[in-house]
Amino acid sequence: MTDVIRTHAPSGNRAKSRRPSRALRLRDFPGVAPISIIALVFLYIPIVITTIYAFNDGDSALVWKGFSVRWFAEVAQNQNLVSAVMVSLQIAIVATAASTVFSILFALSVERLRARGSAIATAILSAPLVIPEIVLAVATLGFIRLIGLQPGMLALILAHTSFCIPFALMPIRARLKGLGTTYFEAATDLGASNWQMFRRVTLPLLTPGIISGAILAFVISLDDFIISNFLSSAGSTPLPVFLFSLIRRGASPAVNVVATMLLVLAIVVTTITFLQSQRRSKQND
Repeated sequence: MTDVIRTHAPSGNRAKSRRPSRALRLRDFPGVAPISIIALVFLYIPIVITTIYAFNDGDSALVWKGFSVRWFAEVAQNQNLVSAVMVSLQIAIVATAASTVFSILFALSVERLRARGSAIATAILSAPLVIPEIVLAVATLGFIRLIGLQPGMLALILAHTSFCIPFALMPIRARLKGLGTTYFEAATDLGASNWQMFRRVTLPLLTPGIISGAILAFVISLDDFIISNFLSSAGSTPLPVFLFSLIRRGASPAVNVVATMLLVLAIVVTTITFLQSQRRSKQND
C-alpha cells in the first residue's frame, strides 16, 4: 500500500503544480494592432472632421474659414430641411412602434412552435437582413405599384416597418431565449392568466430587449437611403434623400451641421439607454 501511495504521489503533485495556460495578448497576433488602429482612424477621423467643419464660417464644407455657428441658424431656418427632418422622424417613430409590437408578438408566438417551424418562421422574417437592399427597394416599388399605391408617406411607412422588423426582433428574441421557462412556470403555478403573465412577468422581463430593438429599428429607419429614395415623393422626402440632393448640388457646411446633430442625438439616446440598463442591473443585484 505504501508503494502504491509513493507511486501515485508524484503524479498528484505534478497535477497540482501545473500552471494555468497563459492568457492571449494582442502582441501574440502580429499585425492585428496596426490594422485595428488604421480601421479605427479610418472610422472615427471623418466623424471628427465633420463635427469640426460644422462650425466653419465659410461656404464650403471642407475649406476652413474660421469658427462660426451661423450654419446652425441657417439649418434651423431652412424650411425644406426641417420638413425632411420631420418626415424622417414621423416615418421612424411609426415604423419603430409598429415593428417593435409585431416583433414582440412574433417572438412570443414562435416560442410555442416546434423547433423546425420556429427556425423556418424566423428565417423567413429575417430574410431582409441578407437580401440586398437594392433588391428590396425595386421589389417594394413594384409591389406598391401593383396594389395601386403611389410613392409617398404611406408607402414609406409600410416599407420601413417591414425592413425594421428583423432588427427589432433580434434583441427581443435573444432576451426571451435567455430568460428560460422558470419565471413563466412559476407564474403559471401561482394561477396567473395569460394576460397577467404577459403584463406582470413577460413584458417587464423583456423591457431591455424591447428598448434595444426599438432603438435599433429607429436608427435603421432614420438612416435608410436606398428604399427611401425609391419611394419618396414631393412633400415626403426623408432626410437622407434630401441630404444627398444637397451634396449633389455642392457640399456646404449645412450637411456637416445635420450630420453633427444626428451624431449628438445618437450619443444622447445611447447614453440614456446605457444608464437605464445599468440602473436596472443594480436594482436586480
